[in-house]
Amino acid sequence: MTLRYRLGLLLLAFLLLVTVSVAATGWALNDQREAALVINLAGRQRMLIQQITSQALQIEPGSIQAAASEALSDSQSIFDQTLTALISGGKTTYRPGETVRLRAIRSDAIQARLAGLRRSWDGFQTSLQVLQAEAPHSQQFEDALRTVQVMAPELVEQADEIVRLYETETEHKTTRLQGIQAGFFASAVALLVSGVLLIRRSILAPLDVLTRAAETIGRGDLSTEIPRTGPQELVNLTASLDEMRGELRTLRDGLEARVAQRTRELAALAEVIREISSRLDLEHVLQSVTAKARELLDSEVAFLCLLEDNRQELSLRAFSGPAEAVCQRCTLARNPTAEQVLRHPRAMICEVGGCATIAERYRTSHLAASLRIGERVIGALCVSSQRPATYSQDQARVLTELANSTAIALENARLYEQSERAATLEERQRIAAEMHDGLAQTLSYIQLKADRLDQLLTICQFAEIAPEIGLIRNAVERASVEVRQSIASLRASPEPERTLQAQLTDLLRSFPATCSEEEISAVGLENADVILPAEHSAHLLRMVGEALQNARRHAGAAQITLSYEHQCDAHRVVVQDNGRGFNVNCASAEGHFGLNIMRARAARIGARLDIESAPGCGARITLTWPSSALVQVKADQAE
Repeated sequence: MTLRYRLGLLLLAFLLLVTVSVAATGWALNDQREAALVINLAGRQRMLIQQITSQALQIEPGSIQAAASEALSDSQSIFDQTLTALISGGKTTYRPGETVRLRAIRSDAIQARLAGLRRSWDGFQTSLQVLQAEAPHSQQFEDALRTVQVMAPELVEQADEIVRLYETETEHKTTRLQGIQAGFFASAVALLVSGVLLIRRSILAPLDVLTRAAETIGRGDLSTEIPRTGPQELVNLTASLDEMRGELRTLRDGLEARVAQRTRELAALAEVIREISSRLDLEHVLQSVTAKARELLDSEVAFLCLLEDNRQELSLRAFSGPAEAVCQRCTLARNPTAEQVLRHPRAMICEVGGCATIAERYRTSHLAASLRIGERVIGALCVSSQRPATYSQDQARVLTELANSTAIALENARLYEQSERAATLEERQRIAAEMHDGLAQTLSYIQLKADRLDQLLTICQFAEIAPEIGLIRNAVERASVEVRQSIASLRASPEPERTLQAQLTDLLRSFPATCSEEEISAVGLENADVILPAEHSAHLLRMVGEALQNARRHAGAAQITLSYEHQCDAHRVVVQDNGRGFNVNCASAEGHFGLNIMRARAARIGARLDIESAPGCGARITLTWPSSALVQVKADQAE
């Protein structure tokens, strides 16, 4: 018998028990109400007998009236009607204007008492009729009156006896009802106990077995079988759970094998990525990637192609495997297979035929992945084998990860080459600027002095030759010092930090006036108590020195002013003169490269160089840079 059938029978029995209990209780309550009504009516019969007797004794000669006779008749009618209803059942008056229906009593003892009351009432009623019909003081009247007086107590006693019998019958019914309710209660308890035992034996005990089995599975024990107990439903459930346990065991064993394989692949992949990322030589990265891809994916040949010629073709840049595996060095990017590989974000197993770059005999199995940097595709990495169905989706994921890391490594190598070229170009520009600002200007000065010596020798002014030679000797010494300083700057570490005020002051001291009319003045340098990074300071001093040299050498200025100011997070150094001025737009075209070098220096340190000049109007050179980018305030001021 199934659990569902057992529980259904138990619930049906409980439902029937409740239904019968409710019906019995309702019937008992209704019977109790009817019994109470019957007892009330039986008690009223006693009162009616007393009332009728009182009315009959009040009859006096000549005093009987129609109203009294009518009241006596009504009382007799109610008594007779109620007695008939108690004996045979039927309707009777209960309260004025209200009638009730009674059932015939089934008790033999009460029926016998009611029959005796009926006989006594018939004789009593005959005497009442005589009293109402005969003349007072007549012999018949007196006899009837004595009969009423004698029979009235008997009728009252009979009515009381009937009431007591009804009460006894009602008590018996109540006792029976209590017994029935006790039986219902005992049946309900029995059903409840049966249900508890059924649930415990058929549900809870098997569920405990399943719970312990689930805990065993949860602890990782998938080898212990689950015992099958209980009703058929739970046996089926246990069988399903045991089947699931077996499947989990199979899956776990397979998963552990796959995890171990995946771990080995990831470890090998990490080693490959670490190796290709540790080198920044582009050719080494290319060769290393193909060799490791071939080894990692157990392939016979590996190819790496990069997009070139405005992304129109894939060019073979590196391969690993037999030389005969290479058919051609380039293939069009719009080739169906190549286009599909480049468009797909993950590695894909290509159809037989594959890329035309690979020899046909090596295209039996072909796995390819695009090299991506974000959304930009730079090439493809593929492996091939002569064995059919060599590659799986797991190997496709490995190649995808390797391709992504390769793309980053290639981009790093490319950026490294670009940075090396940029650093070399910048160093060349710096050396050119140093030579222009230092050695070139000194040599130009020596040339001018040599021309001056030639003029003095021509006009035989020998007295002035010695001073000029001294100036030339000083210039040569200064050039020698500058060359040594330039060479030392390529080797030595930066000098200790100094304030911009100290450095500009030293620069002005190295620029004494060349004639009595020339005046070099400084404005606001006392506010330049800031510190710049060493590289920025060097470029700034070179630019200021170039501006001062230009004002002295080319402008013929009588007044040169160097000023510093700090406004709204910006710092500004200005060199202004009242010389002859020049056309800013044509200055570079005239063969003077100093302004171009100054602009390059300013750009290198993130500053802005503004040049304002016109022929005959002097010149103003302004260098501006932001505080947040370059300036470091001295520690004592910050505090």
